[in-house]
Amino acid sequence: MQTFACFLLALLSLATNGTAYHAGAFNLARRRPSALCARPPAGETLPPIVTDPSTTSIVKTGDTTYWLSHSCTGPEILNTKKQVIKESAKNANFPGFRKGQIPPWAMPKMSTFAIQECITSSLNELLKGHDLEAKDGKVEVVEDVQEIGKNWKEGDDVHFTAEFEIE
Repeated sequence: MQTFACFLLALLSLATNGTAYHAGAFNLARRRPSALCARPPAGETLPPIVTDPSTTSIVKTGDTTYWLSHSCTGPEILNTKKQVIKESAKNANFPGFRKGQIPPWAMPKMSTFAIQECITSSLNELLKGHDLEAKDGKVEVVEDVQEIGKNWKEGDDVHFTAEFEIE
């Protein structure tokens, strides 16, 4: 139900020419790092919990800070996009379109929302798998997710990095 509420907020913001807002626990706000590094220079790497450790890396960079790198696969994003479109079509009501029809101009926003959902669910799984809990439930994604969504092509993997602090 929370996913649908987030989607409804996104659709409402589209109708008002705003940007989509995801009310989840993760901060997907724009953040421009001064220098993007492939990996922090020091720290203890946690053992991988996924079947393909080449797509995920979690590094402890301080006493309570962690750095995470992960890739969401193209098929995973496409499945999420299909679910988002299916859920949104149930209650979509755009002027000039039949009830349940999503206009073509809203499809890029659906892709961005699907990418956000994949990132959020991946972060939740990874944190639970390592028995970590982010302080105040906040994990900050380094990349600009809105920009990734604009440039994403169907089937492409999405690589992202995140920083978080534990209590």
